[in-house]
Amino acid sequence: MSDTPSKSIYLGPDGKLDVQEVTETYTPQGSQSLVRVRYSGINPCDFNFFYVGLHSFITGFDFSGTVVETGPASPFKVGDTVCGLSKVAFPQPSSAGTHQDLAITEANLTYTVPPGIELKDAGAIALVSQTAIDALFNGLGFGLPVANLSGIDPKNQSILIWGGASSVGIAAIQIAKAAGFHPIFTTASPKNHATLERYGATLSFDYKSPSVVDEIRAAAKAQGVTLTTVLDTVGHGLTIPGVAPELTSPALARSALSNVSDAHELKLVCTLPVRNDPAFKFCTSYRPSGSTDAMGGPQDPEAPTRIRKAMEYFLASYETVVKLPNITVVMGASAGIGGIEKVARGNVSMEKVVIAHPM
Repeated sequence: MSDTPSKSIYLGPDGKLDVQEVTETYTPQGSQSLVRVRYSGINPCDFNFFYVGLHSFITGFDFSGTVVETGPASPFKVGDTVCGLSKVAFPQPSSAGTHQDLAITEANLTYTVPPGIELKDAGAIALVSQTAIDALFNGLGFGLPVANLSGIDPKNQSILIWGGASSVGIAAIQIAKAAGFHPIFTTASPKNHATLERYGATLSFDYKSPSVVDEIRAAAKAQGVTLTTVLDTVGHGLTIPGVAPELTSPALARSALSNVSDAHELKLVCTLPVRNDPAFKFCTSYRPSGSTDAMGGPQDPEAPTRIRKAMEYFLASYETVVKLPNITVVMGASAGIGGIEKVARGNVSMEKVVIAHPM
């Protein structure tokens, strides 16, 4: 399908983000669709993938928009309103980048937008929701009976979500509540505690408090629960010179758990690899279908199917879909680059930034 040249945000081999015109024509193959992007969500990986050797492509992974062309095996039809995220590959094809006005999308990563959800919201939820789902129902091994997912029964299981004000944290709190976890402990700046508790957290703690570990342990004891499960959405301190190992977020989160006689009772997962603590599993938004490897590490080949089942459940209606409290819309590719740089530096809290299209 041809179209007049449009703008895109390109991540170059020098680690710089540039505005470039798109002159290539994309044609969907197999089960792919060509989507006219209305909103593309900004995520840290839009820039930070550069540090793992992924560059020289049109960046962007979250999207919402309208199907304008389909491959012969696509389950979607022209005119469908969809959202989702793009795959991750080495090298990454520019056709999959969502920070452009037309993008090729994969069927297993694309979803119908439920009625009642605005496209700006739909363009912000797939990556964070899939990351939280991967953490809870793959990495931590819990089940979701309403989505036909086997695993540990999450009902009345306690959990600590470190970094509740991050987009993944907000999604994880809502998904955990829907799955039946209780109590749900989380950490965030005090100004965000009321909002997080409105979204499903039972108790919130100031992550900057020097006594935060003791406070969480005392709260678990007061609630009468043995806290053995943590999702760290921050991974802070893993690569920051001068940060003592015991002050990294994985170390603090693990220290906040209850004392147990067998360390195997602990269930730990993080949004970044925790190389100095192999007990932590790594969660991710994208797992290639049918593969035993994802992002350089082993995966259960059923993991992508489990993510898809859970996402279909949470996207089935307005009532179940993950909602983000503060979505900021920026206009134009240059403003989009500013947003990407801001998010990559970690200078956002309780906020998701999306780019409006056309750029």
